[in-house]
Formats: sequence, C-alpha cells, structure tokens
Amino acid sequence: MIWLIAGYMWLFLHRPFEIWPWMGTLRIERVSMIFILLAWLTVGEKQLTENKINMAVILFALSMTLATLMSPYTNIFNSAVYQNWMKYLVFYVLVTTSVKKENDLKLLITAFIICFFIYMLHSYREYLCGRFVYVMGTKRLIGVDSTMNDPNAFGASIVICLPFLLPLITLFKKRWHYVFMISYILLSIRCIQLTGSRSVFMVFGALLFTSALLSKHRLKLIPIMVLLSCILWLTLTDNLRDRYRTIFDSSINESANQSAQGRLHGLYKGLENWESSPIWGVGPDCHGYATGEGFLSHCLYGQIPGELGIIGIIAVSFLIFCFFLNHFQILQNYRYLQQKGVGKEGVFCLRLSTAIVSAILLLLCFGAGGHNGYRFNWLWFAAFQALAASCLNEKVNTIHKIEMQNLLFPKRENPILLLPRKIQG
Repeated sequence: MIWLIAGYMWLFLHRPFEIWPWMGTLRIERVSMIFILLAWLTVGEKQLTENKINMAVILFALSMTLATLMSPYTNIFNSAVYQNWMKYLVFYVLVTTSVKKENDLKLLITAFIICFFIYMLHSYREYLCGRFVYVMGTKRLIGVDSTMNDPNAFGASIVICLPFLLPLITLFKKRWHYVFMISYILLSIRCIQLTGSRSVFMVFGALLFTSALLSKHRLKLIPIMVLLSCILWLTLTDNLRDRYRTIFDSSINESANQSAQGRLHGLYKGLENWESSPIWGVGPDCHGYATGEGFLSHCLYGQIPGELGIIGIIAVSFLIFCFFLNHFQILQNYRYLQQKGVGKEGVFCLRLSTAIVSAILLLLCFGAGGHNGYRFNWLWFAAFQALAASCLNEKVNTIHKIEMQNLLFPKRENPILLLPRKIQG
C-alpha cells in the first residue's frame, strides 16, 4: 500500500493530467484513487492510528459539511472546494490506516519531498522555456499545473515544504543524499525569487534567520545568511527588485500597494460575512458571492470566520491545538528514550514533528495574505504527525514491557525455569 500511496502523492502534487491533455481524458487521478481504495478494501492491512487529531479532523469535516448544507450560494453537489476537501479526507484515512511501521513513514516523507522536487524542477524548466505570467509589471514564475500554479500559492508551497528536509537529514548516509538536499534548497530559493511573491519572500527570510538563531552554530550561520541574502538580491532582475522594494516603499508600484490593501479588505469583508451568519458562515469558497464583489477573501483570518462561522473557528483552533499538543507529547517521549539510552531511535519522529509544527506556523503566517484554510497540507501534515506520534508511543511501550518483564523475571533468575514443565509419561 505504501507504494500506491506514494504514487498517488506524485499524481496529486505534479498533476501530469493537467499538463498533458491526453492524460486528463483518462481521468488518471480518479482511476488511481479507485484502484488504491479497492486494494485497501481487499488486501490492505487496516488499523486506524489512534490520535486526538482525528477528532479535530472530524470536527473540521462536520463544519465544512454543515456550512455547505446551510449555504444559500452553493451545495454539496456543485461545490468544488467541498468535494476536493473530502478527497483530502479520504487520503487522510488511507494514510492513517495503512502506514504502521516507521520505515514506511520514512519512505512516505521521502516520497513527498522527491515528488515536490520533480514538480519544482519541471515548473522551473517551463519558465526557462517561456511559460510564465506577467502580473503588475513583473514576469513571474508559476507552477506547471493549473490547480495550484498561482505564483503566491506556488511560492508558499515551496516554503512550507522546506522544513521537511530536517527529518530527511536523519536518513542521509551517502554523498549523493547531501547533493540532493543542496540541489533542493538551491532550486527552492531560485523558484521563490522568480515567483515575485512579497509574502513568500518575507516569510522565507524569516524562516532562514529564525532557523539560524535557533541553531547551535548561529554565530557562523548568521554571517553566511547575510552574505547569501546579498548574493540573491544581486541575481534578481530590476523588475523583481522593484517589486520586493514595495514591501518597504509602496510609492514604487501603486498596483502592488493596492494588492496589499486588498488583503485587509478581504479580512474586513470576511468578518462582515461572519456577522451576517455567525454559526455556520456563508459556505466554503462563497466569500465573493456573499459580498457581491466576486473576489476571494485573500486572508485566512477572514476566510474561516466568514465561510465556516463559529463552528469552523472552533474546528481550526482545535486542529492547531492538537498539532502543538502532539508535538509536546512526542518531545516528552523522546526525552524518555534519551533517559533510557536509546534517544537515536526517536530522532526521525521528533524532527518530523518539528517540521510539521514549523509548516503549520508558516501556513498561519501565509494566512495573513492568502486564503489557505482548505489546503491539502492541513490534512496531510495531520496524518504524518499522527503516525510519528504512534511510532514513538510504540517504542516507549516496548521499553515499558521489557521493564515489566525484568521486574517479574529478575536477571539472576532464569525465566524458562519458572515456566511449567511438561510431565513425561
């Protein structure tokens, strides 16, 4: 099952059926998911991973369903956002019921990064071949697909995936592994440059310098980061430099300033939608219909209250709380393993959870300038962290069992002698 799930991850991230039309006519994504579900139902070993985050996901699903049912602007049968989110939920169930071993989890995270690297590489190649958008006087890189190819969304995806290199370092053993990591980082930086997204540029810079400050080698890393920032700035075109300068000087480009003001407008309008429908909101992706402007909110903190109401606010808040609570428990289990002298056994799970919490914080930062409340990342990361917590709990429980056996059968006694012997006739 793990290989089937990894294959679907590539289909979902790279989306080749949106690049080559002949693949789209075959409905390859839908056919592959049906095949995986049949394999899961017939031959797959199924056991739900118990974790408190499951309840948060269920509550989010209920809020989405209720908001869609009560919305005067859409319904379950024609809401693409609701249907896509339910597909993410199916994938969540597949992952949390099929992946049990830590080696499978390591393979899943490795596949996630490799698939996204291929997606970035293909997008950059198409940019060099002349595929881009010209927005606000700037030539900007877009994703190679058509669903998540917007420069802002594409750049945000790149930054959100960067923390997942941290757990992969645990698996590196050969030289080419480090070559891949360096290539991934360099390609990510170049793609972020070319998207021309100011929010991505700022959050990426904050991520780099925060990582340097938290590192033990901060005195070495911070000067390197400053030098690297200067080099990256010099490699930008004049148009991109002018666009990034609007972060501090709005007079350079009036249209860029209007774009920033539009985020605040989306927040205020989202709160107005919440005021008009406080319990379940106006419905997923119905912000533009409710306001009569036809535009999306472009702000997570206006999107969730306005479209899902108080139930959605509770669901999202509970989900975020579960992410941090899981990380705290994983950290406690890791410290317990360290006390027992087997801390290396839990390094991957701890680093994976750290990467997930970092990614959630990045999603919340990007939410100030983007409507990312229904992104697949929320459910994928919830599944990854639930599996990491389960793997670490299993290691701790194994140690508890061994300690209990040592308590019942001290080392000075032979446990075999205490077992009843078969009387020979």
